[in-house]
Amino acid sequence: MLNKVLLIRPQNVYNYNNYPPLSLISIGSKLKSAGYNVTVINCALEKDPLEAISRELKDTLLSGITLLTSEAPDAYRIIKYIKENSEVPVVVGGWHCTLFPEQMAAYELIDYVVAGEGEDHMLTIADALRAGERPESRVFEKRFIDIETLPMPDYDTDPVVERFVSNYLTDKLSEYVSQPMRWLPYESSRGCPSHCTFCINVVTDNTRYRKKSAEKVINEIDYIVRKYNLSHLKIIDDNFFVDIRRVRAICEGIINRGLDITWDGECRCDYFREGMLDDEMLNLCRKSGLIQLTLGIESGSPHTLKLMKKGITPEQAEFAVKKCNEHGIIARSSFMIEVPGETMADIKQTIQFINSLRKYPYFTCGIGTFRPYPKCELSDKLIQQGYLTEPRHFEEWCDRNLIDLYTSAEYKRPWQVDGDYSEKVSFYINMESAVRLGNYQIDGQTDRIKNNIFITLAGLRNRLMFYGLPFEKAMYKRFLTGFYKRRQDMERAGAYPLSRISKVREQA
Repeated sequence: MLNKVLLIRPQNVYNYNNYPPLSLISIGSKLKSAGYNVTVINCALEKDPLEAISRELKDTLLSGITLLTSEAPDAYRIIKYIKENSEVPVVVGGWHCTLFPEQMAAYELIDYVVAGEGEDHMLTIADALRAGERPESRVFEKRFIDIETLPMPDYDTDPVVERFVSNYLTDKLSEYVSQPMRWLPYESSRGCPSHCTFCINVVTDNTRYRKKSAEKVINEIDYIVRKYNLSHLKIIDDNFFVDIRRVRAICEGIINRGLDITWDGECRCDYFREGMLDDEMLNLCRKSGLIQLTLGIESGSPHTLKLMKKGITPEQAEFAVKKCNEHGIIARSSFMIEVPGETMADIKQTIQFINSLRKYPYFTCGIGTFRPYPKCELSDKLIQQGYLTEPRHFEEWCDRNLIDLYTSAEYKRPWQVDGDYSEKVSFYINMESAVRLGNYQIDGQTDRIKNNIFITLAGLRNRLMFYGLPFEKAMYKRFLTGFYKRRQDMERAGAYPLSRISKVREQA
């Protein structure tokens, strides 16, 4: 009786691989708790991914592939390879499949499609196949699961998880904690009750907030921190602070168990109020190790915020940044420009707002142009207006230009007010924030001096809002390319620890 399940994470077109495949780890943990042998292959970390997959196909019950839209080309190649070289059934899931389940099922080389959360569905499919039966359907529709019943996440399901544990976490927080940092992502809840018009959670009906109990979270954090000797925990919940009483209990549990860690999470700006993230609560969070909050500010324009249905104001956003600064918490803020319907005046208002927030030492930010995630409200309007065409077949999603159009953070799109201007705005604001390369990642004094010069020049451009004659832009890209190449050469020669930076992007 076959008992082996192969789980695969394809490589994405942006060469971004900074996090372990937490969804596959969760699914694998569920399958392992039911007695299955699970193997995870992260294709981005394999010299020859297809050869690695080939080694594991023998005596395999089924293969499961999770994919984002940016991973469609590699997923397509993997699926074709598996079906040409074995009779192993192929199950696909992940965000792209949740958006397009019927379209994925129409591809003849895919046996089963899982929409939404995959733990229960994958176990159902595996049990049926192991019993020699045909699963109940080809498309498994979205089903909310009780995440309180999920087993402890077994990160060892990924055989190379240590590479992520010891990698640099490229967030701003790395400047404020001792190195080398040891970290892992952790999920304590799913869903977000907000209804932003650009968000994939709204499209996939993931607005129902579901949580693990505080007791379960504390027990899992305690185990994970001690097992992997972690110094930092990255809580990846879409909205960790929905239930503030649960957050309070988790913070108290971390303190009472003597866990010497830092942690970070995501939070809405309008939660900084009495009875939610007030001074008392922020003090408790800071005492338990909170060092950074990711704030979805998105815009400094009230008009644009209304287009997004963010439900916040610039004043609330600045208050949140101010309170973080008072408590020594990094306000890692996200912004977006070229949102359909906004004007050049809106874009410039966002630049000015970001400039005004730089007075807070703990403020940092990243910015990009609006990405029309498939099926979101703003993307549907662009399709109706003729700016976008949505592919009808899985194979069409393998077009790199199409992937960039939908998912790239720095891309000139036909509906933009001024694509050239906004691309430069994004580049220089991110340069000033050291989004791509921070001094804490640089060992050599000369490289640190060069990086500081670029950051200073970017800051000057942003204050003046002058983005013409971008002579240093090409110089900065060459600097990044040279830096990463030297780092990789040192790694290959064994003169530098294994892949401390995995965020090498094509934009560099």
